[in-house]
Amino acid sequence: MTYITRGDGEHFVIPSYRDVLTAKQKTALKNEILALSKSYGEYITLQRKTATKYEVAFSTDRGYLLGESIWHFFGRPLDMVYCEAIQGTTEAILVIVKSGSVYLDGSFPLDTIPEELVVFLTEQNNFEIFISGDVPISQQPEDGKFSFDPASVKKFTVLEKPIFPTLPLLKPYLFDLVDTVLKNQGIGVFPVKQVVGVLVTVSVVWMIWSYFSTAKVKVEAPPPPPPQVNPYQGFLDGLSTPTPDSLITIFLAELQKLYGMPGWVPKSIFFSKGLLSANVQSQGSLLKNLYQWAKLNNAIIVVRRDGISVTLTMPIQNRPQPKNIYSIKKVLVQLIDKIAIIYPGNHLSPGETIDHGGSYSEMPIAINLDSASPELIRTIGQQLQGYPMTLQNIQVSVNNGSLSGSINLLILGS
Repeated sequence: MTYITRGDGEHFVIPSYRDVLTAKQKTALKNEILALSKSYGEYITLQRKTATKYEVAFSTDRGYLLGESIWHFFGRPLDMVYCEAIQGTTEAILVIVKSGSVYLDGSFPLDTIPEELVVFLTEQNNFEIFISGDVPISQQPEDGKFSFDPASVKKFTVLEKPIFPTLPLLKPYLFDLVDTVLKNQGIGVFPVKQVVGVLVTVSVVWMIWSYFSTAKVKVEAPPPPPPQVNPYQGFLDGLSTPTPDSLITIFLAELQKLYGMPGWVPKSIFFSKGLLSANVQSQGSLLKNLYQWAKLNNAIIVVRRDGISVTLTMPIQNRPQPKNIYSIKKVLVQLIDKIAIIYPGNHLSPGETIDHGGSYSEMPIAINLDSASPELIRTIGQQLQGYPMTLQNIQVSVNNGSLSGSINLLILGS
């Protein structure tokens, strides 16, 4: 379930994916959000945390953020646990906040809630805990209920009545279409207000200068020259990212983890920038077993109306800046020949070349996979070593261990 509907018909959404994105340029932020929305949903919320950091949540449904709405109701404590029994069901709303960010939110069977909390027995926390109704959490040790170490509890409150039925609807936590949210926050659009403000300021300054210049002429030094812009900066930045072969190695390692899920199998996978998301299918195993596997592998489980997905994140390492620039055409010819040796057939699909002001160019290229084995993909990755390209993403479907889809790359050069 991606949302909980309360009595008045309002939807409170459990996001498909949350993240804090860092972007010094709003255009880069917009591109990253658009790319993530293709995997995690076309509706988002966006809050600015610092000058360069934004907290974004994605969803396939409209509605209000569940975890953040409840967290705001209690004054946004740094660490918080809220649990409210849902009347007439065997489930409860659970929200966990760690270090000022929502760690977990959703509707869970009552008997699984202790499993969600057991990880905190070995961590140092300072939770403000709020409970409502008959939930499996207690302040003192009690049979059949979970209790925190007293040293991890700042405050424990038993509420007289639940808050969810009357939870305020806050506009900052309302999911809306990506384009609408970006436009409202002035991300990736022409800054009309800022331009008008600059023009007004310039006009006022000019009028003041004109007034005083009629009384006294003053010779001033010319303004400093504008800062030099490196025409190759985009090229340098693009090839300072992780190498495609290293990312493919990471992808295959995470794929091996997915193959180890107890009684579950991956059906489709999307991998980009150290983030892997897989739609999974049960082979007769319980969801409880999948949650246990996820805890051991630092994975996130998302239950949607159209299925269940597993998300894994892993550290990636950038390569040094390039020192040379090569011909895209020569790189393409060499790549086609090298891939053909290990994977015969016409499996490469180059796109249109994009010119960046005559300084450098980019060419997207896809390596199409048809029932490929992980070992073949590993060998393909080895052929990419040393080439001036970036890995944009890997998109594959899985059938009995073989992979079909594409490895999408970007060649940078002259």
